Amino acid sequence: MTLEILLLNVNAVVCFLIAVRLFTFRRGEKQHNWVGSVFACILIVACFAIAIRIITGEYHKADWAETAINITLCISLYRSRGNVMHIFRKRESHADQQ
Repeated sequence: MTLEILLLNVNAVVCFLIAVRLFTFRRGEKQHNWVGSVFACILIVACFAIAIRIITGEYHKADWAETAINITLCISLYRSRGNVMHIFRKRESHADQQ
């Protein structure tokens, strides 16, 4: 198995996991945010399309940087329980908390 095939397989699995995590996000009592919803929908379609294209053989080359970005996004989404807006939220500085 060459490195390129390994990167393609890892990329397909990671993209599929991203799409599944975003698709199964439950808002609960949180306020609806249409910007987050649109962004999540775009990510779902894009990641699922990449996974399908790799499985069907249309996607021929995955770069190590692309795979690293997808892995980082996947880890971030699972840590935020699928909340896209949680990843990009503005944190308060330490001085504001006192």
